[in-house]
This record gives sequence, structure tokens and C-alpha cells, in this order.
Amino acid sequence: MYGDVYKCMCAWPGVVKRPFDLYPPNPSPYELHTITDCMHVTSEPGDYAFKKTPPRSSSAAAALFGNTDETAAILQLEESLQVCGLYVIGEPDTIVEITMKYYDVNCETGALMGFVDGWELNGEYFPSLRDHHRSLEDRVQEFCNNNKQWPHLSGKKFFRSNQNAALLQYRIPVKGSFIANVRFHKITQPCNILVQDIDALYNIANYGHNRNCTISALFPAVVSVVSLKVGGKAVRQDKPNYDCGMFPDRLEVGGSAGLDSTGMEKSSDICGLATEPGPEQAIFCGVTTLRLVSTGRFQNQAAVMIRKADEHDLDKATLICAL
Repeated sequence: MYGDVYKCMCAWPGVVKRPFDLYPPNPSPYELHTITDCMHVTSEPGDYAFKKTPPRSSSAAAALFGNTDETAAILQLEESLQVCGLYVIGEPDTIVEITMKYYDVNCETGALMGFVDGWELNGEYFPSLRDHHRSLEDRVQEFCNNNKQWPHLSGKKFFRSNQNAALLQYRIPVKGSFIANVRFHKITQPCNILVQDIDALYNIANYGHNRNCTISALFPAVVSVVSLKVGGKAVRQDKPNYDCGMFPDRLEVGGSAGLDSTGMEKSSDICGLATEPGPEQAIFCGVTTLRLVSTGRFQNQAAVMIRKADEHDLDKATLICAL
């Protein structure tokens, strides 16, 4: 939707959370949170409010940043083009629901909001275009207030994601505000899963469908296949095969610098049957990805352990992405 105009990248939280720490005890779906960061990442339900007032005068900005009208104009232009986002991530077996309870985003001033079914960073998407059943055009829904229209229409808008990650983007050049409510709903057959900072065991399965399912961790990670059943009887031997690139049903392990895993570098292609944990593979890339590729002919499934990699895991490195 907004391509490469992202300017603010906030550091990811450094504290490793356990899965049951994602939500506070009995969280209120109406607890009010104020959005203060351009890239605001959350895993909590509730109302999220943002408000922008008109920028300071050119003379005040110039005095603060260099005492030139040209400097102030450049700063105001950059601010007006800045695209920010409310990045929502839930537990692996949830989807995200976002309801726009109120929004004052004037189309005439160039203001725009958009819901993304998944995440977008620097023009790259999770799930990738290859791994999502909906087209990008259907996944991104843009909206704003047309104040020329009478009567003015700014009723509630309702969106749902197809996985545990969703994004509410906004560009408000002059002034505006909105209140968005975030909820999470449990699902029984999760496919694509985004992992932010949790070390845990994750399950991935195709449930008999012809589709790709992906787990992407937003950090260099050490992965280990705990159990596996991928492919037909011909490949289900006493132990898994880690060189299954030529087989149509397989579990791909690899990484990439950004969210788009379409052209990720691969560490291994796994198929067959495994009932005991396999060797650890350290993936030193910005994003670590496991993709279950399925033709729909078999009930493919895998359980994988994912944890953050550090310098002590270099001896286990099977892939190091270029910086």
C-alpha cells in the first residue's frame, strides 16, 4: 500500500515471553491504549487511540531545527509523507479482528488509512503473496473520510485477518484521529503463523488442503523438527530425509532479510516420518521461515521447536544470510 515510505522502525522487545504471557489475566476488550510510536506493536486486545494536531508554524520549526524556512518545509514534507502502523500479533491459533469505532481522516488533505491482512514492512508482506490464498488487492483495504460527501459517512468499519497477524496503517499529513478496537478469536486450523519473540513448540499442518503454510520468526533462530509426517509412503522411511527439494510435499527451512519469504535462502527440505527430535539448525537471517508445501494428496504435519539464536549457536549454523 505505501511501499518504501516507512521511516520509523522501532526495536523489537528483548524480553522472551511465554505463550500464556501474551495476554493479561482476563483482558478487557475495551481497555484504552494510546498509540505513541510510529511503529506500534501490540499483542493485547482493547481500544487503540491516535490523535494528531496541526504541525507547529514554519517559523517555530525553523528556529528549532536550523532557522531556515527551507529546513522547516523539508521537515513538514517528510512528516506529511510518513506512514505509520498499528502492528497486531496474537497467539498462533488466533486471528485478529479490528473494528474502526471512529476515524477522522480527511481524504482532501491526503490522509489515508488501510487494513492489511497480515504485516507489511518496506514493501514486503507476511504471509507472502505465494503463501496467502487471497490476492494482495483483496488483502489491503484503504479508506478515509470524504468530507465533500453529504451526508458525511464515517461509520464503523470491521476487518478480520486470516492469521495471527494484522496491520492498521495510517498516513495523516495535517491533523486527524481514530479509535480502533482490537480483538482475538481462536481458530482450529491455523496455517500461517508469525512469531515475534517467543521460544516455543509450534505445530504446522495442511489439514489435507492443497496450500502452503508458513511459520515466520522475526529473528535469527535455531529450529529443530520434533515430529514430522510429510509426503506419501514412498518417502516415509525410518528417519526423515533432509534433501527433499525434488519432492512436491516437503517442509522448507530457511531465512530471508525481510518479511517476504518467496525467495528465501534454504537450509534444508525435509520430508518423511520422524517421531524423535532432529538436529538443530541455526538460521542467522533477519527472518527465519519454515514453509510446509503441500499438494493436498497427503495429511502433512510437523511440530518444530523455535528459539532465538545467539553467538553460542554459530557452530550449528546451516544458513547465514548476507547483511
